[in-house]
Amino acid sequence: MPSGSPRRGTGTLDDFLSTPAGLRGTAPSDNMAAVSPSATSGGDSMSDFSPDDALLSIRAELSRIGSSMLTKADTRALVREIREVVWEDLQGPRTDLTALTERVDAVEAEARICCQQHRAAETAATRQGNMLLNLRRQVEDLENRSRRHNVRIRGLLEPDTEPLAVTLQQHFCQLLGPDAPPDIRIDRAHRA
Repeated sequence: MPSGSPRRGTGTLDDFLSTPAGLRGTAPSDNMAAVSPSATSGGDSMSDFSPDDALLSIRAELSRIGSSMLTKADTRALVREIREVVWEDLQGPRTDLTALTERVDAVEAEARICCQQHRAAETAATRQGNMLLNLRRQVEDLENRSRRHNVRIRGLLEPDTEPLAVTLQQHFCQLLGPDAPPDIRIDRAHRA
Protein backbone atom coordinates (compact mmCIF):
# COMPACT_ATOMS: atom_id res chain seq x y z
CA MET A 1 0.00 0.00 0.00
CA PRO A 2 1.50 3.41 -0.85
CA SER A 3 2.46 5.38 2.20
CA GLY A 4 0.78 8.62 0.99
CA SER A 5 -2.77 7.30 0.65
CA PRO A 6 -5.05 6.84 3.65
CA ARG A 7 -6.24 3.38 4.47
CA ARG A 8 -9.94 2.93 4.01
CA GLY A 9 -11.87 0.15 5.62
CA THR A 10 -15.51 -0.85 5.60
CA GLY A 11 -16.28 0.10 9.20
CA THR A 12 -19.17 2.29 10.34
CA LEU A 13 -16.94 5.32 10.94
CA ASP A 14 -15.94 5.40 7.27
CA ASP A 15 -19.59 5.09 6.21
CA PHE A 16 -20.49 7.90 8.56
CA LEU A 17 -17.71 10.16 7.36
CA SER A 18 -18.34 9.51 3.66
CA THR A 19 -22.09 10.23 3.82
CA PRO A 20 -23.05 13.91 3.40
CA ALA A 21 -24.80 15.45 6.38
CA GLY A 22 -28.13 15.93 4.59
CA LEU A 23 -28.40 12.28 3.58
CA ARG A 24 -27.69 10.73 6.96
CA GLY A 25 -31.36 10.69 7.89
CA THR A 26 -30.84 11.83 11.42
CA ALA A 27 -33.01 14.49 12.88
CA PRO A 28 -31.69 16.99 15.37
CA SER A 29 -32.15 15.84 18.87
CA ASP A 30 -35.10 17.17 20.85
CA ASN A 31 -32.93 18.34 23.69
CA MET A 32 -30.70 20.41 21.40
CA ALA A 33 -31.42 24.11 21.04
CA ALA A 34 -32.44 25.37 17.67
CA VAL A 35 -29.99 27.54 15.82
CA SER A 36 -31.17 31.12 15.71
CA PRO A 37 -30.79 33.18 12.54
CA SER A 38 -28.76 35.76 14.44
CA ALA A 39 -26.19 33.14 15.42
CA THR A 40 -25.60 32.06 11.82
CA SER A 41 -25.42 35.57 10.36
CA GLY A 42 -23.54 37.31 13.13
CA GLY A 43 -19.85 38.07 13.33
CA ASP A 44 -19.31 35.06 15.58
CA SER A 45 -16.42 32.70 14.74
CA MET A 46 -18.80 29.78 14.81
CA SER A 47 -20.73 31.22 11.87
CA ASP A 48 -17.81 30.58 9.51
CA PHE A 49 -17.46 26.96 10.68
CA SER A 50 -19.80 24.38 9.15
CA PRO A 51 -20.14 20.65 9.83
CA ASP A 52 -18.87 19.86 6.34
CA ASP A 53 -15.74 21.86 7.05
CA ALA A 54 -15.31 19.97 10.30
CA LEU A 55 -15.68 16.69 8.42
CA LEU A 56 -13.10 17.75 5.87
CA SER A 57 -10.73 18.82 8.64
CA ILE A 58 -11.18 15.52 10.50
CA ARG A 59 -10.70 13.56 7.25
CA ALA A 60 -7.53 15.48 6.46
CA GLU A 61 -6.21 14.84 9.98
CA LEU A 62 -7.08 11.15 9.81
CA SER A 63 -5.50 10.92 6.37
CA ARG A 64 -2.33 12.56 7.70
CA ILE A 65 -2.22 10.20 10.70
CA GLY A 66 -2.94 7.16 8.54
CA SER A 67 -0.23 8.08 6.05
CA SER A 68 2.32 8.56 8.80
CA MET A 69 1.64 5.13 10.34
CA LEU A 70 3.89 2.19 9.48
CA THR A 71 2.46 -0.48 7.24
CA LYS A 72 3.34 -4.18 7.38
CA ALA A 73 5.72 -3.73 4.47
CA ASP A 74 7.40 -0.80 6.23
CA THR A 75 7.71 -2.85 9.43
CA ARG A 76 9.15 -5.81 7.52
CA ALA A 77 11.66 -3.56 5.79
CA LEU A 78 12.65 -2.02 9.13
CA VAL A 79 13.05 -5.45 10.74
CA ARG A 80 15.08 -6.66 7.73
CA GLU A 81 17.33 -3.59 7.99
CA ILE A 82 17.83 -4.14 11.73
CA ARG A 83 18.66 -7.80 11.13
CA GLU A 84 21.22 -6.87 8.48
CA VAL A 85 22.87 -4.34 10.80
CA VAL A 86 22.94 -6.82 13.69
CA TRP A 87 24.23 -9.56 11.34
CA GLU A 88 27.03 -7.28 10.12
CA ASP A 89 27.87 -6.29 13.69
CA LEU A 90 28.08 -9.96 14.70
CA GLN A 91 30.36 -10.92 11.82
CA GLY A 92 33.41 -9.20 13.35
CA PRO A 93 33.23 -10.99 16.72
CA ARG A 94 32.26 -14.23 14.96
CA THR A 95 35.35 -14.00 12.76
CA ASP A 96 37.51 -13.22 15.79
CA LEU A 97 35.98 -16.13 17.69
CA THR A 98 36.62 -18.49 14.78
CA ALA A 99 40.24 -17.34 14.58
CA LEU A 100 40.69 -17.78 18.34
CA THR A 101 39.10 -21.23 18.20
CA GLU A 102 41.53 -22.27 15.48
CA ARG A 103 44.47 -20.92 17.47
CA VAL A 104 43.33 -22.70 20.65
CA ASP A 105 42.89 -25.95 18.70
CA ALA A 106 46.40 -25.59 17.28
CA VAL A 107 47.86 -24.91 20.74
CA GLU A 108 46.01 -27.89 22.21
CA ALA A 109 47.31 -30.15 19.41
CA GLU A 110 50.86 -28.93 20.05
CA ALA A 111 50.40 -29.46 23.80
CA ARG A 112 49.21 -33.03 23.18
CA ILE A 113 52.27 -33.72 21.02
CA CYS A 114 54.56 -32.18 23.66
CA CYS A 115 52.94 -34.29 26.41
CA GLN A 116 53.45 -37.47 24.36
CA GLN A 117 57.06 -36.55 23.67
CA HIS A 118 57.58 -35.71 27.35
CA ARG A 119 56.19 -39.07 28.45
CA ALA A 120 58.39 -40.86 25.91
CA ALA A 121 61.41 -38.87 27.10
CA GLU A 122 60.63 -39.67 30.75
CA THR A 123 60.34 -43.37 29.94
CA ALA A 124 63.59 -43.30 27.96
CA ALA A 125 65.34 -41.34 30.73
CA THR A 126 64.20 -43.83 33.37
CA ARG A 127 65.31 -46.76 31.22
CA GLN A 128 68.65 -45.11 30.48
CA GLY A 129 69.09 -44.21 34.16
CA ASN A 130 68.62 -47.86 35.10
CA MET A 131 71.02 -48.94 32.35
CA LEU A 132 73.57 -46.36 33.53
CA LEU A 133 73.26 -47.56 37.12
CA ASN A 134 73.85 -51.16 36.00
CA LEU A 135 76.82 -50.11 33.89
CA ARG A 136 78.26 -48.10 36.80
CA ARG A 137 77.98 -51.12 39.08
CA GLN A 138 79.66 -53.32 36.50
CA VAL A 139 82.48 -50.80 36.00
CA GLU A 140 82.97 -50.53 39.77
CA ASP A 141 83.10 -54.27 40.07
CA LEU A 142 85.58 -54.59 37.21
CA GLU A 143 87.68 -51.76 38.64
CA ASN A 144 87.70 -53.38 42.04
CA ARG A 145 88.72 -56.68 40.55
CA SER A 146 91.50 -55.14 38.47
CA ARG A 147 93.06 -53.20 41.38
CA ARG A 148 93.19 -55.90 43.98
CA HIS A 149 95.09 -59.08 44.16
CA ASN A 150 92.73 -61.95 44.22
CA VAL A 151 93.75 -65.17 45.82
CA ARG A 152 91.58 -68.19 45.40
CA ILE A 153 92.03 -70.95 47.88
CA ARG A 154 90.44 -74.26 47.13
CA GLY A 155 89.90 -77.05 49.51
CA LEU A 156 90.30 -74.92 52.60
CA LEU A 157 88.49 -76.40 55.52
CA GLU A 158 87.05 -73.75 57.73
CA PRO A 159 84.68 -73.82 60.62
CA ASP A 160 81.31 -72.16 60.10
CA THR A 161 81.42 -70.47 63.50
CA GLU A 162 84.58 -68.46 62.91
CA PRO A 163 84.64 -65.44 60.56
CA LEU A 164 86.28 -66.10 57.20
CA ALA A 165 88.88 -63.31 57.56
CA VAL A 166 90.19 -64.78 60.85
CA THR A 167 90.44 -68.25 59.32
CA LEU A 168 92.36 -66.88 56.30
CA GLN A 169 94.80 -64.95 58.52
CA GLN A 170 95.57 -68.09 60.46
CA HIS A 171 96.19 -70.07 57.29
CA PHE A 172 98.44 -67.38 55.78
CA CYS A 173 100.47 -67.20 58.99
CA GLN A 174 100.98 -70.98 58.84
CA LEU A 175 101.99 -70.84 55.16
CA LEU A 176 104.41 -67.92 55.55
CA GLY A 177 105.96 -69.32 58.68
CA PRO A 178 107.88 -67.28 61.24
CA ASP A 179 108.49 -64.43 58.77
CA ALA A 180 104.79 -63.70 58.53
CA PRO A 181 103.67 -60.26 59.76
CA PRO A 182 101.58 -60.43 62.88
CA ASP A 183 98.61 -58.77 61.23
CA ILE A 184 97.84 -59.60 57.60
CA ARG A 185 95.39 -57.11 56.10
CA ILE A 186 92.56 -58.67 54.11
CA ASP A 187 90.19 -56.17 52.43
CA ARG A 188 87.51 -58.62 51.47
CA ALA A 189 86.97 -62.29 51.84
CA HIS A 190 84.07 -64.33 50.62
CA ARG A 191 83.24 -67.91 49.99
CA ALA A 192 82.83 -68.98 46.41
